[in-house]
Amino acid sequence: MSDGRLVSVGHYGDPMGDAAVLRVDEDGFFCLVAPDAYRGFVDEDWEFDQLLTHFVAQMNAGSLFVAYPGPDDADAVVVADAGVEDSVSREAAGVMHVGPGGLWSTDYTQLTMAAQFDDEGPTAPDSIRLPVAEGWHRVCLRQADGDSRYTLTISPSGDEGRAQLSAVPWFS
Repeated sequence: MSDGRLVSVGHYGDPMGDAAVLRVDEDGFFCLVAPDAYRGFVDEDWEFDQLLTHFVAQMNAGSLFVAYPGPDDADAVVVADAGVEDSVSREAAGVMHVGPGGLWSTDYTQLTMAAQFDDEGPTAPDSIRLPVAEGWHRVCLRQADGDSRYTLTISPSGDEGRAQLSAVPWFS
């Protein structure tokens, strides 16, 4: 696991100050991982479809959240206490189980490394650890109509009754 930094993150509407700004990565993905439960290795010669299937399985297991806003739509992701009150153009949600290792913002490149190499973890030195308590949490990424920013909410939740995903949100 990474020695990444624990950060306090700003809230929607705040100027962010010295807080870290989460971002959609250069490949167009937004990724959160709970490294205690995440099983990253797929195959030394994985193919893209295998990786997407693996991501969905790990999201359904509660160890990963991935959405694909796209590389051309990449902008700041602001952590908020509540959801967007404006009209939402798109939303992706999942449930994650955070263990002692925490919840981390990571990227697609690091997840591909973990998929290819059995000894590689899902976080890198520049990964950001979010201040989230252990337990089950609902994660929701939203984009308001006419806004290039995304809003991320993370709230305590149970694991019962959660919907199973069949694809990486917004990836077509």
